[in-house]
Amino acid sequence: MTVEPLEGMDALFVTMDSPNAPLHMGIVLELEAKKKSSRDPIERFGEIKKTIDQRLGGLAILRRRVVRVPFDLGPPAYVDDPDFDLDAHVVRRALPAPGTARELEATVASIMAQPLDPDRPLWQISVIEGLENGHTALVAKIHHALADGVSGVAVFAQLFDLQAKASPAPRGGVFSDPPPIPNPIEMLARSSSEFLRRPGAVLEVMGSSLTRLADRVDGILGETSLSEPSLLAAPSTSLSGTVSYGRTFARLCLSLPRVKEVAKDHHATVTDFALAITGGAVRRLLEERGEIIEKELIAVLPVNIRPPGTEKELGNKISVNFSGLASDIDDPNERLRALGQRSREQKASGLTDADLLADLAYAAGPAMSSFATKVINAFELFDLLPNVANVVVSSVPGPPIPLWCSGERIVRASPIGPLMFNQGLNVTLLSYCDVLEFGVLGCAKRAPDIERLRELFEDEARELLGDQAIMKQASTA
Repeated sequence: MTVEPLEGMDALFVTMDSPNAPLHMGIVLELEAKKKSSRDPIERFGEIKKTIDQRLGGLAILRRRVVRVPFDLGPPAYVDDPDFDLDAHVVRRALPAPGTARELEATVASIMAQPLDPDRPLWQISVIEGLENGHTALVAKIHHALADGVSGVAVFAQLFDLQAKASPAPRGGVFSDPPPIPNPIEMLARSSSEFLRRPGAVLEVMGSSLTRLADRVDGILGETSLSEPSLLAAPSTSLSGTVSYGRTFARLCLSLPRVKEVAKDHHATVTDFALAITGGAVRRLLEERGEIIEKELIAVLPVNIRPPGTEKELGNKISVNFSGLASDIDDPNERLRALGQRSREQKASGLTDADLLADLAYAAGPAMSSFATKVINAFELFDLLPNVANVVVSSVPGPPIPLWCSGERIVRASPIGPLMFNQGLNVTLLSYCDVLEFGVLGCAKRAPDIERLRELFEDEARELLGDQAIMKQASTA
């Protein structure tokens, strides 16, 4: 029997999962319908499902469950699922009429609000029919314990092709007749045995992590440079607090070459550009709500720390940075220049701490993180705790060339990040061919006005890019 314990952040994301804040991420893919095809939707669904099934041989992780130790007294583990059923992971859905982009986004929000089944491998693909343009949409979601943004994109990309003609399915392992799932007593015994075999190493790692984490917190609670805000610098807003069970979702696609051109002209990066329009849009939304924002809004930025060549390896290789959004600067061009200057300062100072999240994961441990999550959610303590940040902004590089699924081209790819802790708004960027797509996921309680927020994002982007760069329909042609 293969039982592989999860480590570090992977284990932390399992134990911190909760019904109102499920820690999965996703992507929305639109497939362009073949012009000469009028196939039955059931037939089309069967073809997509068959394609995915053929490629699972090269993705063993998608056939493995995550099993937790009783009372979280040890790290959860991967175990081959003896009852794997593709029908539970590839499901068919239909949009309500008239099937516009708004109906699709509402359906995506509903899908992302639903936790993944913990008794099955932690992923699912919804095949959605009924789009008014004849397209088919795939909504793929995977738990953060299995992958971060970079590896998640790499995993799902392996399910698709580089050309219209399907390539041979990759060879993989044999999955026939895996042994039964270990029972709770066996999981507890394995966890205890592992700890007893190496207690000194475990305690040493925990002690070292706690020391480094304390030093890091001391540093970011104190005075900092312009490059990085202090930990509790974020102002209190209606976007932060205990999140609800509902979700809202909106998309925005921009011309990637134009974004790069404007960012370069301002001595900034694509991420700086995203922060600039996020700062302006969120500030204006809060002002329209009647909130007075006297301090600069703060974003938390997940940072990829993967060594080159490890993009296809699952698990999490991320840290975090905190960045001011220069939201106190009205002019978008001045805001972008200021953010570009800050990012250069931060890069020069070497402030990025690649071990911060790893230290937190080791220091907390599965039992402590699980208990803390349950207590905080039960008493809605996130409504009382101070803000660490006002929004999560994440950037993921996608494939620069078109991908295909069962003979149909993927013409649009929209990312979806998770809502974590007390953050009611997540903005995730994904590049695909010549398009930069923004996926904005909100808590239905904290961000019910997601449509207005999208309009504000468009306004801010238009000020920097011009009308021609706001793309109503993404195209990879």
